Amino acid sequence: MKASLTLLMTTLALAWQVHARPLALNKRAGTAWNYWSQKAWGANLGNWLILERWMDSSTFDAAGSSAQDEWTFSAQVGNAAQLLQNHWDSWVTADDFNTLASVNANHVRIPVGYWAFITPDAGEPYISNGGQKKAIERILGYCAQHGIYALIDLHGLPGSQNGEAHSGHIGSIGFFSDYNIQRGVNTVQAAMDWINGLDPSLQKMIAGLEVANEPRVNSDSDKSQLRKFYTQAYAVVSNSNNFKIPMVFHDAFLGVGYWGDFLPAPANAVIDLHPYWAYSDYGSSGTILSDVCNYKTQTFHLPVLFGEWSLASNPGMSTTLLQRQFMDSQVDAFQSAGGAGATFWALKNAINSDAWSFEQLVSEGIINSGTFSLHTNTQC
Repeated sequence: MKASLTLLMTTLALAWQVHARPLALNKRAGTAWNYWSQKAWGANLGNWLILERWMDSSTFDAAGSSAQDEWTFSAQVGNAAQLLQNHWDSWVTADDFNTLASVNANHVRIPVGYWAFITPDAGEPYISNGGQKKAIERILGYCAQHGIYALIDLHGLPGSQNGEAHSGHIGSIGFFSDYNIQRGVNTVQAAMDWINGLDPSLQKMIAGLEVANEPRVNSDSDKSQLRKFYTQAYAVVSNSNNFKIPMVFHDAFLGVGYWGDFLPAPANAVIDLHPYWAYSDYGSSGTILSDVCNYKTQTFHLPVLFGEWSLASNPGMSTTLLQRQFMDSQVDAFQSAGGAGATFWALKNAINSDAWSFEQLVSEGIINSGTFSLHTNTQC
């Protein structure tokens, strides 16, 4: 009860401070990565702890399942727990971190669902046996070996924050109810408790906790609920007793301008943007490159992390030179001005698409040991 009262008082105080005055917090206490002065470079461990069939169908195929998301897979497949464990053990390995280190990567973003940290409700079929946390701890060991830092990303929240497969469940968006918002806060608390209990050699490799991936807000009520969740989540992360990592929050595709009054500096928080050029017709590669370069001068009162991006585009980059220019221009723009760097979506896939595979781009030489520091083909 005392802990709950303390958290409630902290939340109320923060809610007032967010709209009244900057927060006097030490944003660096206890952490080894500084988004305010360092630039992230690396990849997302996509299709690992949350299945994404479009990237690799092998786990579904092993079960003869037509499921399109992890919810349905877990509900329909009798040996889902074992098949998922096999996937967790094999999709990301030490060899992948050797590849990351070979091109001077310093970051991985780790998407994971709420069911890894809190027990799902009755009727929610997710596998929640602690295996995901053990898998992350294995990855943190690789991080420690190579000096690569990990952003823990709550990619799937209770009720689904976007209704997409990458949230775990295709369908309606149920996150923005008071009940599921509270479950989301409980997930953040459980994730912080796990982080605080890690061995120090692993704990120090965690750069931050992202509390929601790509929430889709369709009304003013959704926006209000999202702000409430972010405020309460910030209170939880800030109230962590012994490891003051920053809270990372996605902009919900509303743009940085919408969040201009939220968590004023020097709040221990980082905003996350996911710029993609694949989902609309931009007319020409030149238009896309010009659009990329606009990010070079973007400013915000908090560090801006570009947590997802790729080489997929419409129209596509039809030559190796254009691919190099698209890659280097994004790397350049995303670490300029208030940019805190970027993590590519994704580390790998099984569909032979280099536009969505960091490792395939390394094998092709589009990403190399000078990409992050030199980006010699930038058009910005």
